[in-house]
Amino acid sequence: MGVKKNVLVRSEELWKEYPTGKQVTLQVLRGINVEIEAGEIVVIIGPSGSGKSTLLHLLGALDQPTQGKVYYETQDLSTMSERAITSFRNKTMGFIFQFHHLLPEFSALENVAMPALIRGDGLK
Repeated sequence: MGVKKNVLVRSEELWKEYPTGKQVTLQVLRGINVEIEAGEIVVIIGPSGSGKSTLLHLLGALDQPTQGKVYYETQDLSTMSERAITSFRNKTMGFIFQFHHLLPEFSALENVAMPALIRGDGLK
C-alpha cells in the first residue's frame, strides 16, 4: 500500500496563452500537471521566458489559466468569486517578489508581513 499524499496545491492540464496580434497567440504553458505536498520544498528553474513566473502566478491565484484547473487542498480556485480569491490570497498564500517590488520605507520583516499588517493583525 502506498504512502498517502497530503497535496496542498495541484494543477490539472494547465494552459496559459496570451494574444499577440491578429489571430496569433503565444502559448506559454501547455498541459502542466503539478502536485505540491504540504511542507515540500519545490524549485522551478528554466531559462528566461520558459513560463516559470506564469506558472507561479497561476498556482498562486494571481492570474487565471486559459484552460485547466488549480486546486488548493480540494478547493477548485476557478469556482471562487473575485472577493473570495482576494481573501484567499491575503490569508493563505504568501508572495515575496524580487527586490524591485519591496517598499523601501519598510524593513524586510515589514515587507514580508505586509498582508498581515493590511489585515490588521500586526507583527506577532
